[in-house]
Amino acid sequence: MFRLPLRILGFVLIVAGFVTLVIDGTRSIAGQRLIATAVSDVWRAIHFDSLTWAEAWTRQAAPPWLWDPVMLTLIGLPAAAVGLGLGALLMWIGRSRAPQIGVIGRR
Repeated sequence: MFRLPLRILGFVLIVAGFVTLVIDGTRSIAGQRLIATAVSDVWRAIHFDSLTWAEAWTRQAAPPWLWDPVMLTLIGLPAAAVGLGLGALLMWIGRSRAPQIGVIGRR
């Protein structure tokens, strides 16, 4: 039931991760050093207010350790790795099941 949306979202994340990887690679070649865009930088570029809202909500409604160090570590990861990894995970979760031998029809 949710396989198609998971696969579509996974595909979009893989494409976004690959685009981020190409951009980071181009910047790294031009700058002659390794440059990796963090998830927080992408989040700020897309919608800055939601990042500040998420921080305020997490600090208020969740245990104090959830924002620092857990969320800060997660949003500090390279965006290309997160996009590719999360996209691959969603594609794997949304994969089609193997046909069962001897079973007629689908349930």
